[in-house]
Amino acid sequence: MANDLTLLIEQTIASCTDRVIWVAYSGGVDSHVLLHLLASSKDLPIHCLKAIHIDHSLHDRSAQWAMHCEKVANNLGVDFQSIKVEVLNSHAMGVEAAARKVRYQAIAQKLSAQDIVLTAQHQEDQAETLLLQLLRGAGPKGLSAMASLSSLGEGKMVRPFLNTDQVEIMAYAREHKLEWVDDPSNTNNQFNRNYLRHEVWPVIIKRWPSASRLLSRSAKHCAEADTLLADLAKLDLAVVLGKKSKNSLTIDGLLSLSAERCKNLLRYFIVFHQFSLPSATMLQRIIDEVCLSAEDSMPMIQWPGIQIRRYRGEIFFLKPQKIVNTSQTFLCKTPERLKLFEGCILTWLVVENRGISQAMFNDGLRVGFREGGEKIKLHGHQHHKSLKTLWQEWAVPPWERDRIPLLFYDNELIAVVGYGLSEQCQLMTGQEGYLPLLKSV
Repeated sequence: MANDLTLLIEQTIASCTDRVIWVAYSGGVDSHVLLHLLASSKDLPIHCLKAIHIDHSLHDRSAQWAMHCEKVANNLGVDFQSIKVEVLNSHAMGVEAAARKVRYQAIAQKLSAQDIVLTAQHQEDQAETLLLQLLRGAGPKGLSAMASLSSLGEGKMVRPFLNTDQVEIMAYAREHKLEWVDDPSNTNNQFNRNYLRHEVWPVIIKRWPSASRLLSRSAKHCAEADTLLADLAKLDLAVVLGKKSKNSLTIDGLLSLSAERCKNLLRYFIVFHQFSLPSATMLQRIIDEVCLSAEDSMPMIQWPGIQIRRYRGEIFFLKPQKIVNTSQTFLCKTPERLKLFEGCILTWLVVENRGISQAMFNDGLRVGFREGGEKIKLHGHQHHKSLKTLWQEWAVPPWERDRIPLLFYDNELIAVVGYGLSEQCQLMTGQEGYLPLLKSV
């Protein structure tokens, strides 16, 4: 069995030539075996191997575990880093999910392009994940469980033990007299995974000894099915992608699909833009309450991290916007960068023949937001137009309008930032002016 593990690691190393390999080292037996195998390999230069330990600070002995991991890594001659993190949002997500999220975020920040991080999840972990996803009512994507190769930050994450029985890992640990950390939380059956592992799994194995291998195979089949569904979604997306934004889909296009393909495309699009997947109920609400709503309505549904809105025959998938105090105004005497609200800065581009003149700055330029009733005579137009009319002509979605800065000179609207300038901003030939621009940060 030890020879099988050694061969597996050699194959993994061969696929990671000339890359820095990080081991996610918890101190437990699985990750210790993984680190020991890599450090013992003659095919991997020791300077290319690093161990990273994440201290979640969830147990009063976590600092001791970090010291143990550092000692093991030092004895193996492996560069070691320990990062202390704070597990947030555990009430909403659950401790396990919240810890996993912050752990991967911390590791991702350490990875450079082409770096690889290896984790030690094995066949039984994969089987448990599949069962947990089944009990959550997951579809093919969730039932794919853990991928053997995935992206993490700028690097890649590889799980070389995913098809390896934990019996082999334990045999290697005992043969090499390894010492590892036993986290007492692993025996706490309040956690779903622990309950499954200690109460349910032994019963399953007694009846079906090959359950872990068979369930891992099922996860692989689900992963293949999910790949096919993603390929189908890409074909549909080419037809349904919105014309106004990369974050929008045409409603007519969506409704022309079968119900199954429509939902499949919505799931794919939401995941592609790195939003959290909705429940089946919420997914149906997107169709019923947004796609099928009246043309002149402005529906909005949301769940953590995302808002779904409708405008002019398209649905938009948006990050929730932070509330902006649109009653505030700013006085500009110079063309300097100006922070309007969090994530948004007003900048200036030097241009010729148009823009805000230095004289306007000298007199005082006011920056504000719409209050209602504003009008502007754009350059090249014969008459003033209301801002409300221009929003419609420019197809500016209603939820964006209050956040667009307006420039006033002598109490007259002279610029709608990012959209248009008044005739007062037409300068003499060769005269320099400043064009207002919005920059997201």
